Amino acid sequence: MTLLSAKEVAHLENTTERTIQRKIKGGHYEYTQVEGGRGRGGIQCKITLESLPQSAQDRYNEQKAGNIPKKNYSSILHYTGKQRENADFKALVVTQYWQSKQSPDDFVATYNAENPKSLISKHQLMRWQGKYKKNKDVADLIDIRGEHRRGITSISQEAWDCFYSWYMTQQKRSIQLCWEKTRDEYPDIPSVSTFERRVKAIPEYIKIRYREGEKAFNDNLPSMIRSRADIFSNCIWFGDHHLSDVWVINKAGKLVRLWMTALFDARSNKVMGILARNADPDATAIKLCFKKAVEVHGIVCKEFYFDRGRDFKSKSFSNEWPLSLVNQLGINVIYATPYHAQAKTVERFFGTLEDRFGKLFPTYLGSDAKKRPEIMRQYKREEILKIAPHMDDFIKLLEDYIDEYNNTPSRGIDMDGKCPEQVYHENLVEKTVLHDPNILRILCGTFNERTVRENGIQMLNNYFWHELLIPYKGKKVIVSYYPDNIDVINVFDTDMRAICVAYAKIKTPFRDTTEEEYKAAAKEKKKVREFVNQHKPLMNKDIHSIIEKKQAEEMDYSGEANPRTITRINPQITQNQAILKSTEKGGRRQRVDNEHSDMIAVLSQAYQLQKIGG
Repeated sequence: MTLLSAKEVAHLENTTERTIQRKIKGGHYEYTQVEGGRGRGGIQCKITLESLPQSAQDRYNEQKAGNIPKKNYSSILHYTGKQRENADFKALVVTQYWQSKQSPDDFVATYNAENPKSLISKHQLMRWQGKYKKNKDVADLIDIRGEHRRGITSISQEAWDCFYSWYMTQQKRSIQLCWEKTRDEYPDIPSVSTFERRVKAIPEYIKIRYREGEKAFNDNLPSMIRSRADIFSNCIWFGDHHLSDVWVINKAGKLVRLWMTALFDARSNKVMGILARNADPDATAIKLCFKKAVEVHGIVCKEFYFDRGRDFKSKSFSNEWPLSLVNQLGINVIYATPYHAQAKTVERFFGTLEDRFGKLFPTYLGSDAKKRPEIMRQYKREEILKIAPHMDDFIKLLEDYIDEYNNTPSRGIDMDGKCPEQVYHENLVEKTVLHDPNILRILCGTFNERTVRENGIQMLNNYFWHELLIPYKGKKVIVSYYPDNIDVINVFDTDMRAICVAYAKIKTPFRDTTEEEYKAAAKEKKKVREFVNQHKPLMNKDIHSIIEKKQAEEMDYSGEANPRTITRINPQITQNQAILKSTEKGGRRQRVDNEHSDMIAVLSQAYQLQKIGG
């Protein structure tokens, strides 16, 4: 039995002594402890030769016999790309020399005259010919000088595993840093260039998955090429948000990046509506963008294709909530595959937007810090303010660009080189329009549930009041407001029947209250008293008189029974619009008489979706 030290085994296996010691603890080798060594307490571990891999045993036997082990150079694929490239070059020169039938001196002179950047000497030509003519094998021309240092397979598996763990993370560490960290544990590893060559051999998909993340990996997977020729214009609208890559000046004089919300026709790639504002994206932004698109084009889509973000999953876009915007307008909602950006064409549109519009501005920042123009890294904030566009001017230019985009020929799928506007109209088979566009102010508002208090409805750090709220004190109501006017709210009951338009109450100062303010407060109290007096109980009536009065009301003049007709008016949006209009300041309250069927027919329709041949 032959016993070897850890250092000797490390040399045979082309690894470090520390690695061998770990393998000993892991039970990879058979070993024995001998006294008189340099280990702890004079005890040293000796590894049996027979427990080593066969390749290590063969190497030991060759060295024992006095032979220097040579590496297997039989296959050119074992060498680096640079080594193979040099060998190919030498073989080509030798072949050209043979074909020229010139003397070595004449060939070298001719070759150097035609190839001044790769000069050769006669000595080199003769040496290359001597190696190549025997077997005519390019591998014979491989330069193996220095192989004892770098080795063809000089990275041990343990060292590579360590390096791989450092490198394959989303921190995207450099090869140099990972090599240095690996060298701390395995001091005998080859140069960093050896690791660089091996990193190049890692398949790209693996790099993307572990260095870019799951989303980037899914985005780069092979996908179906989906034709849109089977759908028509306005069948599907895409929707998404995007943070602009351009600094602009807001109304407060500060530098901001505007959030954009876009709706995009799936069939034609036409931008139906775009909204840019100095606020974080939310469900309200989507509704405002939709309202803008409908007002401009007068058309409603059949389906929304949304991301799975929180904004797009709100109740306003839920087909499960009966009072949602999509249910009120009969729009179906589809959600994109998670982490799969290719499912939404609108994301590619935002890339085109930044490339052809955002880069026109001197305050363009780039999509990330690495791509940021150098001039924007050096500028101070005060200097950027001098060249940044105002947000109003930016929005106006953005709308002009959208018109340009919609009228620019496209090379996209099923576009046939036509512009989005042309494809849109050519495939507009039918139009779905709103009977009353004014209902969008209700549908696209922000809805909340509130309880009516003695001072009205508390919301948005204020109280809102109308005399028609008096019967609802202590009850739940639904309120909605439109972002461009938060001093007015629309109030509905829990069945979404309109009650009134309530206005923000003016807060009076603690001192110096005016006479008009006292009169306004007294008027509100008077309205409450009048409402209570109207519902005064019948104090002096007994049960018999009440029954007689009830029977008399149910009899007509002929003395025959006249059954009471109850007409249920569904809570429709058009009716709500009429009621809210009548309760606005300056408007006259219109009462709905249930006995007039013609008025009921008008008020009971929320909207009508009319299909007009496109």
